[in-house]
Amino acid sequence: MPASLAVLSERRQDQVNAAVAALDNGRTPIPPNLFPALAEPALRRVVEDVLAVSGRVLITCTNGLISGYDDAIGARLADEGLGILPEIDRAILAVILIFSVAIPRAEGELPPEASWTNGRPVPDEVFDGVAIQPVQVAPAIRRLTDADLIRVVPRKGRVLGAQFHRLTPRATSFLFEQLVLLADPYGSLADSIKRRRGHQHRTTSQEASS
Repeated sequence: MPASLAVLSERRQDQVNAAVAALDNGRTPIPPNLFPALAEPALRRVVEDVLAVSGRVLITCTNGLISGYDDAIGARLADEGLGILPEIDRAILAVILIFSVAIPRAEGELPPEASWTNGRPVPDEVFDGVAIQPVQVAPAIRRLTDADLIRVVPRKGRVLGAQFHRLTPRATSFLFEQLVLLADPYGSLADSIKRRRGHQHRTTSQEASS
């Protein structure tokens, strides 16, 4: 138990724990006014301390708050092979990312500040034109749906699922940059991303060797 929680009264501790449980278990962002521990700045800092104990952070979305893994913890879990999607699942998810978010953004249909879960629904016909065996598509879609990485919009198609609310700002920026590099690898924005990443890599290498 973090010290900031231990010094609170039992009632206030219960309020913090209720907020943390809602943040960790809810599918969608929570409006702060629904929980005293999220509405009150002092208690919200305690909520952040409690989340930090398990390697999680408080994420601010356009329509509320939710929890997600800290960037460093997420990277460590990935290095250990935890939470890594099978290759075919990653391919299907990439297709949905491109057609639901990347293309609508490029066309001005989806503003940059819009939630990625509100993208353009992707019909199943899209998968007919990609280099993925048809027999592999349906099982991958089921797995991604079960993991809440994609969801069905009835009679329209599929969009990104609620788990995308849990991306930190840094993870969101990185993912968007990856989409840019994939969709327009020789464009001016891609060149800017490559230059910045190259500079960051050189700086990190120099710091490691000093």
